[in-house]
Amino acid sequence: MSQVPPPQDARLSMSEKAEYRETETIEEEVGFEKAAAQRIPQDEISDEQRKLEAKIIRKVDWRLIPILGILYAVSGLDRVNLSNARVAGMNEDLHFDIGHRYSIALLVFFVTYFLFELPTTLVLRPLTPKFLLNGLALSWGAVMLGMGFVNDWRLIVVCRMLIGVFEAGFLPCCMFLLSTWYQRFELQRRMALWYLINLFISAFGNILAYAIIKLDGVHGIEGWRWIFMHELSILAGAVTLGVAVIGYLTVIGFPDTMLATNKLQGFTQRELEIVLDRIERDRGDSQPDKLTWPKFLRHVANWELWVYGLMFLTCSAPIYAFAYFIQIILSTIVDSTAVVFLLCAPPYLFSIFWTVGCAWLADRLRFRMPWMVLNAAITLTGLLITAYSTNSGARYFGVFLGVSGCNANLPTIIAFQSNNVRSDSRRSVANGVQLLFASIGGIYASCTFMQKEYPSYRTGVWCAVATQFLLILLCALMFVHFKRRNKGADEKGEIIQEEENFRYTY
Repeated sequence: MSQVPPPQDARLSMSEKAEYRETETIEEEVGFEKAAAQRIPQDEISDEQRKLEAKIIRKVDWRLIPILGILYAVSGLDRVNLSNARVAGMNEDLHFDIGHRYSIALLVFFVTYFLFELPTTLVLRPLTPKFLLNGLALSWGAVMLGMGFVNDWRLIVVCRMLIGVFEAGFLPCCMFLLSTWYQRFELQRRMALWYLINLFISAFGNILAYAIIKLDGVHGIEGWRWIFMHELSILAGAVTLGVAVIGYLTVIGFPDTMLATNKLQGFTQRELEIVLDRIERDRGDSQPDKLTWPKFLRHVANWELWVYGLMFLTCSAPIYAFAYFIQIILSTIVDSTAVVFLLCAPPYLFSIFWTVGCAWLADRLRFRMPWMVLNAAITLTGLLITAYSTNSGARYFGVFLGVSGCNANLPTIIAFQSNNVRSDSRRSVANGVQLLFASIGGIYASCTFMQKEYPSYRTGVWCAVATQFLLILLCALMFVHFKRRNKGADEKGEIIQEEENFRYTY
């Protein structure tokens, strides 16, 4: 890596100056050599250097995880508030109980989500994370404002399409950004911490929705409208604007770009060098390669990327199924709307602990496939118990299993893809392709949980179960494929993804 001159003290705050000098002192003590860092095997790094790197990564954690998690959680809350509004009375006021109107409103979101996901991901570098991610947040918050004043179910459909446009690239862009800051076996824990914010807000979003519909009739406004209008006060008003502004000030860009342009955003040049050296040591792609049309076509034709996408479909389908239909499922167990909303929270709260536990173990043990298979088994068991048990307590237990299994697999599957994709251009395409299947999973769930099968939704349940069997088969396929490619690299010197030391991980 090229040598970069030390930063000018005049451009740093007092705290940054002190932090830079401390980093420099530690490096002198441990003999850190930037140009050779990538050649040092991970297990030969000194304890002092590990402590230095850990300190820098903690700083990265605080700058990336909370703000991205909050932004994504807000988008997720917007995405599923249609189900809360339906239970709160929108069904009758806008006649969503006629034909397939509710399924159509769910479906159109994923059509635009699908169309705009890959293009949005590909423009992340040119537009920068600061502008793109926060601009998207402001845009979908503005659309949520309009949903509170709609009097025609067709306008709800239009709003849902617009939300799909603005939310499409947010998740893959976040995944792309995170992968440029962390080594392969640090990713899943960070993704899980980032995702647990979404699970936490999902848990209490239903309780909040119950509190909001108590405003039914206040100022002549129906309870379901207050769900969207309160969301407006959060998103378009105090919190959306506030989070977007905070995000604009705090969301950091790509480490290589920050270093090259000297726009350090609170880091020192030495810290950014260390971050990039860690990436180089881990997978040898710290410097971005420009995405060209020939590269794009070559990457998008790689069948491995589409398998990662199918894997993501297998977790997104049940996630959306539970997100959109959990209130309806629970309304068959208890009669009170209040209790339905309250019962929605515990499964998501429990899933937080399971998701973080799986992520910690997967990173520590450096295996992801066994956890993917285990969570698939947990999800399909939960789905079948929920669909076929006649005992209310057992059905509720099935919801716990299903929600926990599929949500724990989301960061696991994303980390699995990120671990096995090398180079900046390939990763940008891989994230876009993989997250395309999130929208396909949403379409799949919306179409298979049919209103005419209320309240059992047997077809939807079995279609969701089928995705879990598909995930198990895909894991077996990739295990055999990776084993063969790694063996060829070890015994015959075959090159994997342009890097002789790169190996697939299981």
